[in-house]
Amino acid sequence: MDIRKNIIITCVSLFVCATILANQKPYVTNLSRDKYHAANKNWSIGQDEKGIMYFGNSIGLLASDGMEWKLFQTPDASLVRAIAVESHHTIYSGGSEDLGRWDRDQSGELKYTSLKGLINGDNPLDNQSFWRIWIEGDKVYFQSFSHIYVYDHHTITPVDGPNAFLLLLKVRNEYWVQEMYGALYQLHNGILNKIPGSEFLNGTTTRVILPYDTDRYLVGTSTGAIYIYDQKNFIPWNLSLSRQLRGQELNCAIYSAKRNTYYLGTQLSGIYEVDTHGNILNHFSTANILQNNTVLSLYEDNQNNIWVALDRGLAYIRYTDGLSYYRSTDGGFGGIYDATIWHDNLLIGTNQGIYYTRHDKLNDLDMFSSLKLIEGTQGQVWSFRKIDGRLFCAHTNGLLEILPDLHIRHPYRINTGVFRTLEATINGKQIQIIITYDELLILNRTTGELNSMRQIADPIYNAEVDHLGNIWLETSSRGVYKCRLNDEQSAFRYYTYYGNEKDNSLPARLQLFKSGGRILFLGNDQFYIYDEVNDNLQLEQHLNRCFETIHDLKRIVPIDSEESWAITGSSVYRFFYDGYIARIREAYKVEADNLSLITAYENISVLNDSLSLICLDAGFILHDSHRSKRQTVELSAPNLEFIHAGKEQNAGFMDLNKTIHIPYKDNTVTVGFSVNAAFAGNLFVQYQLEEMDSAWSAPKRLNSISYARLPQGKYILRLRTTDGLNNYSPDTLLEFDVLSPWYNTVWWYFTCCLLIIATLFGTFYLMKRRLQTKHLRRMKSQEATRLRLMNEQLQNEIEEKDAEIFTQTSFIIHKNELILKLKEMVDEICSRNTQKALLPLYQKINTLLANNLDTEDDWKMFLIKFEQKHRNFFKRLKEAHPQLTNNDLRLCACLKLNMETKDIASLMNLSVRAVENNRYRLRKKLDLKPTQNLNEYFLNID
Repeated sequence: MDIRKNIIITCVSLFVCATILANQKPYVTNLSRDKYHAANKNWSIGQDEKGIMYFGNSIGLLASDGMEWKLFQTPDASLVRAIAVESHHTIYSGGSEDLGRWDRDQSGELKYTSLKGLINGDNPLDNQSFWRIWIEGDKVYFQSFSHIYVYDHHTITPVDGPNAFLLLLKVRNEYWVQEMYGALYQLHNGILNKIPGSEFLNGTTTRVILPYDTDRYLVGTSTGAIYIYDQKNFIPWNLSLSRQLRGQELNCAIYSAKRNTYYLGTQLSGIYEVDTHGNILNHFSTANILQNNTVLSLYEDNQNNIWVALDRGLAYIRYTDGLSYYRSTDGGFGGIYDATIWHDNLLIGTNQGIYYTRHDKLNDLDMFSSLKLIEGTQGQVWSFRKIDGRLFCAHTNGLLEILPDLHIRHPYRINTGVFRTLEATINGKQIQIIITYDELLILNRTTGELNSMRQIADPIYNAEVDHLGNIWLETSSRGVYKCRLNDEQSAFRYYTYYGNEKDNSLPARLQLFKSGGRILFLGNDQFYIYDEVNDNLQLEQHLNRCFETIHDLKRIVPIDSEESWAITGSSVYRFFYDGYIARIREAYKVEADNLSLITAYENISVLNDSLSLICLDAGFILHDSHRSKRQTVELSAPNLEFIHAGKEQNAGFMDLNKTIHIPYKDNTVTVGFSVNAAFAGNLFVQYQLEEMDSAWSAPKRLNSISYARLPQGKYILRLRTTDGLNNYSPDTLLEFDVLSPWYNTVWWYFTCCLLIIATLFGTFYLMKRRLQTKHLRRMKSQEATRLRLMNEQLQNEIEEKDAEIFTQTSFIIHKNELILKLKEMVDEICSRNTQKALLPLYQKINTLLANNLDTEDDWKMFLIKFEQKHRNFFKRLKEAHPQLTNNDLRLCACLKLNMETKDIASLMNLSVRAVENNRYRLRKKLDLKPTQNLNEYFLNID
């Protein structure tokens, strides 16, 4: 079940009172009947240094910062009967068979830890309930009806003493307790010391012990008997008060040092506020809308206001310097429109008639019960006006005159309702202006003649007369008129209209009032004044500067020639204006939830020089200027409670004492805070996030704000409190920064730079590689082309060399063959011819042929050609086979050229047989295997 809903249904209602002094009447309201429906017991109350209130409730620990209520429950959702607040972070509580402590975590939530495990025994808290808890230094006292336990943050030890206790009470810095139906004891250093002479209390229950004077005590029993203890004797205090309390079951009490009064809480008749003599000043009970009469605990907060824990719900008593609140308990008197003091009577004009009571009845506990209706005044009352010692009442039945004996009469025959009347002196003649529902009437007070001013058809709501004798008329919605009476006072000599229809810079609705001796006008929260030189309405700078931050102004009510009340929808301001200086002196907030001004008819009645009565829809507020304090209001700045980042509810809380850095993924930020005395001061919170909000937010009642999806950057959150009366607290600042997303960090940019550089480098490298490859391919292509060309050239050269060798070889072979044939022919001729004379010729021819058949020149030419083609053949062959002869090398060359044996024989001038033999010998020298081909061997040698 939602905690807030649980609180609304079961926890709390508020009871608000405010008074000035002890004899002033508080204003009481009961919110539980129409809003909270609280039905739970509240036993104890506490407050921490930040102003947060805590309540021991029948369903847990209830806390409120004045903006919101929270319920903290123990693991078994048991009741919390007693609490003691050590600090904002630590609270002790006790309930039924349990005691423990609450510690605040980083999220601002209170977590419960039971301490009963520190007590020795199997069931140490069996049937025990704790009713009081007190903190003294580093010790905490837990009191049940059977034991007092001392907790020193490590161990829990019981206090020796009687077997049963009533209530452990703290007076000043002392601790008192009564033995059950017995004598009183004082607890000191863990030891109980009996109070001498307290035995007379045997058989009673002492529930109240309070400080009295500087060294005396008030001791009260449940029967209502109250005694003064002077450390020797017990002396009855105020017997009249004791008789009043008899049978009411006195249950608790506190002393308020600021007001110097005592609050006595009973179980049957609510709360009595008494002075130091025991005289009853106020009585709060169900008769004036206290939820119920059973008061279980009382507490004075750090604003000196009183909290009340009731058997059903909570109550609150607040005091405001300068104000007294009065409210009709049954609402039977209707809304109050005006009031006045007449012959020691307070007359209150309502929408049901005129009620009266003696002026001194304002001090009675229930003033409204003394109000009586003046017969004949039934109906709507609009205003009162005193003229020449006579009291006139503007009434829906006409103009009434209230006589000193409180009877009424109709002084003039007016057959319609009257809004208001006023007196004036124009040109030395006294007149009375009467504003009715239908028309404006002028009464000549000298002759008694009553004239109707019919020149202006607009409905008139108000009128004033300036120092020049001009009558200014306020219409309901068409601006104002300045009018001049004729000498006979029977009609207007002339009149001039001033309003939005004539000057569109003016508002449509203008209210007129008189202050500082001059006629002033109010419209749309702006003040105007009549400029006689230019005959128009101009802005009044002094008042506008004074009220520049105040909005929703409803009406101005003069107090005297220099002071006035300004009324808004929920506030009133007492200000000074003399035509040159405008200054707000006092400001008060009217409780919107409990008291409200009458909409469209807001009014404050000036009773005398010091008293003003603020008219409300179900009562009134009395302001006493002699008792009000004019001081600067100092509001407490909001207290930071937690900061949460992200959308997860149970994670993301950050330490407020450290620099706050929020990851970008958790850029939804929630800030929690509390405001000291938010409830007492009816405070609101405003916030502004710099760089995001251009202006402060509207005042709101909240204790946390959230901003979703914040961009990266540094932020400053400003928080302040305001009371709606132009008062602001100092700003509370929270600095935090939303970190950049991963794609927008320095490291990411650095990585991107590295990636870009790597990409550029890779691209450059690839492009370079590609260009190099392309260039290499081009170079290879060019080289291949060149090699091909060279190869072709070499091939051509080889072919040429082969051709040359072939040509050279063929030439030698053919030459040798030719020579051999010539030699054969010569030999044949020589054999056939026997002539001896030719024989020398034959010999010379044979010699010549033999010499040309095997010449070294032919071989040299052959070898040159062979070496040009096969440059290293002979060198490698010689290196491999140094035993080879020149003839062997020649044969090798022929074999290299793959010449046939017949050609070799012809070339070498040998027979074929000789060539075969040489081949055989050559194989032997080369040490070739039989399977090896001699020609192939030489072909493999380059």
